[in-house]
Amino acid sequence: MTKRKERHRAKSNCCGCSWALLLTSPLFAAGATKPVQHVQLAANAFPAPVRQSIAGIITKAAQKYGVDPNLIAAMTFRESAFNPNAVSVRGAQGLLQLMPETAKALGVTNAFDPEQNIFGGTKYIASLLNRFHGNVDLALAAYNAGPELVAKVGPNATQEAIDYVAAIKGYYRAAINSLS
Repeated sequence: MTKRKERHRAKSNCCGCSWALLLTSPLFAAGATKPVQHVQLAANAFPAPVRQSIAGIITKAAQKYGVDPNLIAAMTFRESAFNPNAVSVRGAQGLLQLMPETAKALGVTNAFDPEQNIFGGTKYIASLLNRFHGNVDLALAAYNAGPELVAKVGPNATQEAIDYVAAIKGYYRAAINSLS
């Protein structure tokens, strides 16, 4: 396949389409796309186990938006330690710590509702993966520091973003290794 066709395919395969970025070995290979498949969630691989009710929502959202559920679980643990009532000092809310304006733009009316929050956050990371052409480091940094800043300066936009990306990758790696 030509690079032009690959770029077109990556751009046209946004949220919920038949292709998805699956985070495979080597860890987070940029631009790797494969058909959406059922990917098992390693619910007990995180520092705190994923409650069954939250695991089910993560799995459904991951399937809908074509994102590995282990990435969503890793983000959820890092963002809120699986606490649906979490609120950050900056005002981010719920399991995936959505800022109120971001939540509203994603159609989330109650950021403390686990289903709305996980579906909204998964939709958002899927859109960032699309925007940054499957580059997981850029997408994760943008989720943390904001897409405009990351588009200007890259994944090292802030020290917090650097730490965030490293933490997510560590949790993700542990989850994938536990499935082997």
